[in-house]
Amino acid sequence: MRRRNNMAKKLVLCLLTLCLAFDFITPGPLHENVSMSMTPRAHKKPGPVKSIFKRNVIGCRNDTQYPFQDLCCDSCKPGSFAKREGCTKDNPTTSCEKCIDGEEYMDNYNYHPKCRRCGHCDTQHGLEVEKNCTIHQNVKCRCRSGYFCNSSEPCRHCDPCDECKGGKILENCTQTNNTRCDRTEIVQDKTASIVAPVVVSIVVVVAIVIGAMWYVRKKKKTKEYNVKEEPNGMLPLEEMKPLHYPDIDLLPHIPVIAEEMRQSDVKAFVRRLNVKPSRIDVIINDNPNDGAEQKIKLLECWYQEHGMKDAYKTLITTLRDLRFRATADKIEEKINGARK
Repeated sequence: MRRRNNMAKKLVLCLLTLCLAFDFITPGPLHENVSMSMTPRAHKKPGPVKSIFKRNVIGCRNDTQYPFQDLCCDSCKPGSFAKREGCTKDNPTTSCEKCIDGEEYMDNYNYHPKCRRCGHCDTQHGLEVEKNCTIHQNVKCRCRSGYFCNSSEPCRHCDPCDECKGGKILENCTQTNNTRCDRTEIVQDKTASIVAPVVVSIVVVVAIVIGAMWYVRKKKKTKEYNVKEEPNGMLPLEEMKPLHYPDIDLLPHIPVIAEEMRQSDVKAFVRRLNVKPSRIDVIINDNPNDGAEQKIKLLECWYQEHGMKDAYKTLITTLRDLRFRATADKIEEKINGARK
């Protein structure tokens, strides 16, 4: 009896073992559901998380808008400037104001605090106005008749066209090209053109020598009989009397002074009178492509630093020291004429 009970127990254990093995090897719906339910949620692989926040990137239109405090504000149209930068969410329009016609311009959409100043066509550099300055575009210059531009655009300086003296014109002068001359006729007459000046030069030299000898003899006699020397060997008072330069306000005369001087002359003048190079560079950078305005501003800068006292005298004497005597004479003549 005990033996039967042992066999029954062994049989039950075998059946239970087979059932458990069968259940483990062949998963069914029940096994799957149990496995899923027993798996902790924390062990699930995390999927992509969608951000609920707005990206802090402003996609404004580069041509007609500009960014301002997470907003896209409408730029001012060409011909105007931003009177006040910025806008609001309810009103994206910038407060704009028109440029002064004939004096200022703005040729693109912008939010600048002021318009650009109109340029100037410098007649001393051979330029003239092709198109006047408007609120939408700067003045457009071109070379005057008889001049051509030998630089890249925009042209800042025009050179006089060749006249082909003694030669034949192959191509007339244009806005961008100089006159083309045929030099063959000049070469053929070169011998005659050399001999004639040599003969004339010899005659002139002989005449000068004779005239100089006569002048020296006459001057010597004049000194012996007519010149009265002052006491202690001093020269006459008329020869010692210095030139008188009154203290006048040069500010209203500066445009006239600038008109008589080249840009290089003005730079040499203000450098001689110790205007700082940094001030010179700032004035030139503030007035690009406008040589006339640069000259006026450089002269005004010097005058403000110097003051009215002896300014007129300093102007004329410095120009003469720099060997700009003809320029000094013209300026002196115009200022004296304006004061009469």
